[in-house]
Amino acid sequence: MMFQIWGGFHLPVQVHYAIAWGNINLFDFNNHLQSDKVSLHLWPVPPGLDDLLNPIGVRNLDLILRSNPNKDSPCLELEFTHRNHPVSFPPHDDIVDYGQMVVSQGIDSVPSSRGSSVSPSFSSTPIDIHLDQELLQDIVKRDPLSEISEQEKEFLWRMRQQCLSVPDSLPKLLSAVKWNSKEDVAQMYLLLEEWPAISPESALELLDCTFTDLAVRQFAVQSLEQKLTDDQLSMYLLQLVQVLKFEPYLDNHLARFLLRKALLSQRIGHFFFWHLKSELHQVSIRLRFGLILEAYCRGCGAYLKPLCRQVEALEKLTKLTDSLKTERDDVQLKMLCNHVRQADYLEALQNFPSPLNNSYILGELVVEQCDVKPSKKRPLELTWYNPDPMAECLFKDFKILFKNGDDLRQDMLTLQVIRIMDMIWQSEGLNLRMIPYGCLATGLNVGMIEMVRNSRTVFQIMNQDLRAAIGVRSKELHRWIREKNRNEMYEKAIDAFTKSCAGYCVATFVLGIGDRHPSNIMVTERGQVFHIDFGHFLDHRKKKFGINRERVPFVLTEDFIRVIAKGSDNPTKSKEFHNFMELCGKAYINLHKHANMFITLFVMMLSCGIPELQSLDDVGYLRKTLGVEKTEQEALEYFQQQLNEAHGGAWTTKLDWFFHWVKHRN
Repeated sequence: MMFQIWGGFHLPVQVHYAIAWGNINLFDFNNHLQSDKVSLHLWPVPPGLDDLLNPIGVRNLDLILRSNPNKDSPCLELEFTHRNHPVSFPPHDDIVDYGQMVVSQGIDSVPSSRGSSVSPSFSSTPIDIHLDQELLQDIVKRDPLSEISEQEKEFLWRMRQQCLSVPDSLPKLLSAVKWNSKEDVAQMYLLLEEWPAISPESALELLDCTFTDLAVRQFAVQSLEQKLTDDQLSMYLLQLVQVLKFEPYLDNHLARFLLRKALLSQRIGHFFFWHLKSELHQVSIRLRFGLILEAYCRGCGAYLKPLCRQVEALEKLTKLTDSLKTERDDVQLKMLCNHVRQADYLEALQNFPSPLNNSYILGELVVEQCDVKPSKKRPLELTWYNPDPMAECLFKDFKILFKNGDDLRQDMLTLQVIRIMDMIWQSEGLNLRMIPYGCLATGLNVGMIEMVRNSRTVFQIMNQDLRAAIGVRSKELHRWIREKNRNEMYEKAIDAFTKSCAGYCVATFVLGIGDRHPSNIMVTERGQVFHIDFGHFLDHRKKKFGINRERVPFVLTEDFIRVIAKGSDNPTKSKEFHNFMELCGKAYINLHKHANMFITLFVMMLSCGIPELQSLDDVGYLRKTLGVEKTEQEALEYFQQQLNEAHGGAWTTKLDWFFHWVKHRN
């Protein structure tokens, strides 16, 4: 049950606005109906988010099922009818038995049980099995945000037995259930008893706040237990931790499933720990996440000590960066080196597992290579030796950027999705040489980012040359790659550049990543392109004086096309560029086929509170870029138009880059 307190004032038109909100379960964890008096302390409504409130919770807020711990907050005194004996919610088996009785007696055929909204064309037309199956498949294929008409819901309910042969139709069928009808609910429970396990992607959809029924959520978890591999769980763990907020009780099937998996796999447990700990600053979920975190720590055995070492190291770095921000720029580096040489820092900052990847051990801190970056938040560039005996054959050190003051959750989500895109491409035989480097939020505006070895920004490669910045010298990037890769290495570098450029063109277009300037596009010495700093996505582009600075769907400048065309003077007419465009098309179509999964992952993250992911309208941008309502051919033609616009409007990108050069050349 959800409560909202509204205020208002009289102007020429009366205005209403939300003051506070809260919700409470009518049945407690013992399935007993509430009785006697209950004090419900309410939560303030964030400014401008009144319209996001809905009866099943708040998509962009945490689904809070307890009072606000701040006792100074507004409070509702609710008085439920007192009974001498507790009133209990019917056991699951009793509901299923009732469903069997409904089916045997044909109660659901009574018109009043389904309302009067049935369209004659759906109810009276003789059943054509072939057409029904086609319509069913059409509805099932729709993305999670597509609307289903009342007539289509009636059709789905009529076809509920046939839906059993299409397991992934379950989310759509559940939307057709009239949850205020005990006959419908009982029959749905009966169907769930024999429903086959659904795919992990469909199971994830059932764990969003849209589906609040406990039996449905339990079925989703059971499907994950049967179908989800550990690698897939690692890939989706960020979202699964977020949807713990939608569980009505602290002890629930999803929490038990994640705890069990975390305790069985140290790799999963490591990130499970950090995803929980990073949000403990939020008062609304502190109790829930704190209890789960405690349960994990009590069961993880010897790995608790390495986790404590990581926490201690990050606390030291956070304290250090806080003090550095108060010092003059010219003394910050010296202060950093002096601090990390102190005994307590030396002990805390060496020989512990990397939070970014617990299979790597950060050895001795290389003080001489540490630096304070010049950006506003003063991130620390830190280098550790690799103590692995095979380090000479692998890599000798680890470079990590520690940030204190920036919200890394958006970067973390973007990189996770790019990693999933790469997984999809790899499964289709496309190795696009992507570099989804490590990024981990470890607390409130605190986190770590992996620094990619032997790479430079496009801005650095241009050597801050004005002619390169404005496009007069568009061969500068190609010249740099050729200098770094002699003889047979050159062809490999061009191939790596072409494939990675295609991958990031498609990824940045689909995700609507903005603020793409030469300082956040990087190239490795072996030719791989990759993007960094994802502060703007889902088409939240940077503006100057109210004007959108970025006017192309993604960055594809002449510098890049010349590299792809191996320095040709007419690069867009080259065979290499034609092959590049075909590669982009293949990569895009592969994502188009998995559009529903990407939409589900972003919907599951709405409760996270990322500034540019606040509502379904933000997620709706993915529906556009992934062409969810288009056929495969139509989607390919749509992307081809975007590709032509990108390299046709490259001059606008270069103009934006020129102003970036003017601002940052010193």
